[in-house]
Amino acid sequence: MSKENNTEFKEAITLHQKGINGDKKAAEKAFKQLKELKLMNHNDPLIEAYYGSASALVARDHANLMEKTNYAKRGMKALDHAVTKDSSNMEIRMLRGNVAFRLPEMHFKRTSTAIEDFLYLIAAYEKEKGKGTITKDQYEDILFKLGKAYKNSNEDQKAKDVWTKLSSKNPKYKKQIEKG
Repeated sequence: MSKENNTEFKEAITLHQKGINGDKKAAEKAFKQLKELKLMNHNDPLIEAYYGSASALVARDHANLMEKTNYAKRGMKALDHAVTKDSSNMEIRMLRGNVAFRLPEMHFKRTSTAIEDFLYLIAAYEKEKGKGTITKDQYEDILFKLGKAYKNSNEDQKAKDVWTKLSSKNPKYKKQIEKG
């Protein structure tokens, strides 16, 4: 990636984060910038992953159900492709896991993908003993989402086990877990 593209990529990631936080215009702009960057850097899995996530953000905000579905499918396809290209990249796994987690299971059947990515991220964090790319807060959030994904998959015992582990690490999650 050229220096100019790197600046554009950083700007797109900033817009992407604003989109995650609910800014619809930022999500749309991030999607457009990442689409251009993807065309210029077609072999970069991280750009492809952010493009996929931005596509899912556009889907979240779209009014037309057909377009919403198309953007979401396009996003997951890009995220899957990025993981295929670089399966050990934590950032890519985090993006795909979070998008898969938020998609309605009834329509997309992606909870198992979220579980796979969350398990991968948890194992990496525990192996690195918290000294890697995942922060303690992110680790705890992933544990919470993994429990919720298990619960959504009717794997109640696994959800309970994960949430017991989380509660022992950070009691602040107890109320959220009770809502489950």
